[in-house]
Amino acid sequence: MAEEAEEKPRITVIAYSRDDFLSRKVSSMREVLEIEGYDVVWANVDTVEAVTEIMEALNIHDRPMKVLRRASTHARVFVFPDYLFLILHQVYEIDGGLKRERIGLLLKDNLVVTVQEIPGDVFDPIRESIREGEGLFRERGADYLLFALLEAIVENYVPIIERISSKMESLEAQILSKGEKGVLHRIHGLRREILFMRRTIFPLLEAFRKLELEGERFFTEETQSYMGELHDHVLEVLEILEGQRELANSLVELYYSTISMKTNDIIRILTVVSTIFIPLTFITGLYGMNFRYMPELYWHYGYPAVLLVMLTIAIGMLLYFREKGWI
Repeated sequence: MAEEAEEKPRITVIAYSRDDFLSRKVSSMREVLEIEGYDVVWANVDTVEAVTEIMEALNIHDRPMKVLRRASTHARVFVFPDYLFLILHQVYEIDGGLKRERIGLLLKDNLVVTVQEIPGDVFDPIRESIREGEGLFRERGADYLLFALLEAIVENYVPIIERISSKMESLEAQILSKGEKGVLHRIHGLRREILFMRRTIFPLLEAFRKLELEGERFFTEETQSYMGELHDHVLEVLEILEGQRELANSLVELYYSTISMKTNDIIRILTVVSTIFIPLTFITGLYGMNFRYMPELYWHYGYPAVLLVMLTIAIGMLLYFREKGWI
């Protein structure tokens, strides 16, 4: 019996009206449907494995549920005569990377159902507002709750994108100061995260546009205006991501430019050193020849004189290079 209880879906219900509030855990969707006397009922299911039970209890089409089960699905909107079904993705930062989780949202009459892959979401502020009677939740219907849930998912993208921007600013400073080899690897990691976020968010444009056009009858006039703002918000987030993508590309170019400048500096120094040693090598090679009649070889001050000449040449060339701005 204990094993059967563990297999049942974990459903948390929040039901509310202007002056009433209910929060409880139930084991089946049929128990949710038995809750009456509230303006809005929100059922949060912590596993996509419960989709069959939800489908049978609510008598809804199996197509959106099949799409929700697919791990590779993107944001979608399904509009039926008496209900809406949306599929979005929540994004979390885990172990220094990004993880994406599917979530289904159903709106039918006064009922909102959210279906998640695993427990945990970004909706805690909404739950707290409903519990404390803050905001417009108690005064509006289920359509406003659906909008708030969608907004919470989109809003959660923003701090992740801001942290990516912060990381890129830090990498830019490291490139200009050090130009470490590991920096390039971290830049490419950020570019992958930006692409990950863009692939997650871009389908929302089509989904929200379809929701705004075809799902109009499910929303009050006030909520419809909010949905338009939500579409604009997604556009703003995508514009930020596009700017980050361009910045990441610029960081790669900046990295290679910095490396190229440092390489040029090294080559210039080595060239200066080599140029200085050319006449010195000539002198040492000249007096290293084994001819018998070389008067300077028998001169008492020949050795220190040659060293002095070589030092004078080296210093003279250094001063000349410095005057030209080569060193």
